[in-house]
Amino acid sequence: MTRPTLLFISQFANPGSYDRSKWRRVQGEDDETVPVGALLDAIGVTPHVEYRAVRAHEGELLPEDLGSIDAIILGGSFAFVSDGYEWQHEISRFLGAWRRTGKPLFGICGGHQLMTTVLGGRVERSPHGPEIGSLPVSRTEAGASHPLFDGFDDDSHFYFANSERVIELAPDDVVLGTRPNLPAAAVDHGGNWLSVQFHPEATCDRMATCWAELNPANAAHYRFVPGCERMVLNFARFAGLVSDAGNTDRE
Repeated sequence: MTRPTLLFISQFANPGSYDRSKWRRVQGEDDETVPVGALLDAIGVTPHVEYRAVRAHEGELLPEDLGSIDAIILGGSFAFVSDGYEWQHEISRFLGAWRRTGKPLFGICGGHQLMTTVLGGRVERSPHGPEIGSLPVSRTEAGASHPLFDGFDDDSHFYFANSERVIELAPDDVVLGTRPNLPAAAVDHGGNWLSVQFHPEATCDRMATCWAELNPANAAHYRFVPGCERMVLNFARFAGLVSDAGNTDRE
């Protein structure tokens, strides 16, 4: 019996651009591959997948054998898409090849933005300033019936911390969720690609820590959001990694 492989790509921040000591109080410190692994365990995904992680921002190599990967989660980043770091270019090239496989990808925050640019969309610095806090997402008609939002409603809150936003999408993209200043807070890009501007994988403590250096006052905007991690489980189901019966081992 073999298990499908789920790859998490971390693009946390450009090395040396932040104070690592600020992260000592949270699980995994500044290595988000640790809390993501813990989350997958908490929501019951771990027994059914092989979890792999690459710290792309640290120069770790992305896998060349795409046949060995079944689905990918692309994390957020303190770096702007427009920064143009070499590791960002490497991720973009990798995503171009991954797109051709037709396999599932779930992008989060900076991952959402990078995926959009790879597909020909456009990201801009928000003229309204950063989106901060535990905030609700308004589902579109498409989003209300989409498997990514299974178990959620328009009162469901998620963690936001972004200064840039997706402003133009590729022609076939479908918006699943919005906020007043975010016309594309959740998107189905087709081809088994989904992405969101918010952080369903995070905790309020981790999000508050994001602002420890940038603007500590913003940390007060986060409150505990029970159940937002269900969206990661929804993606795992969408990707065929787990089923409602909880058994996805493949012969």
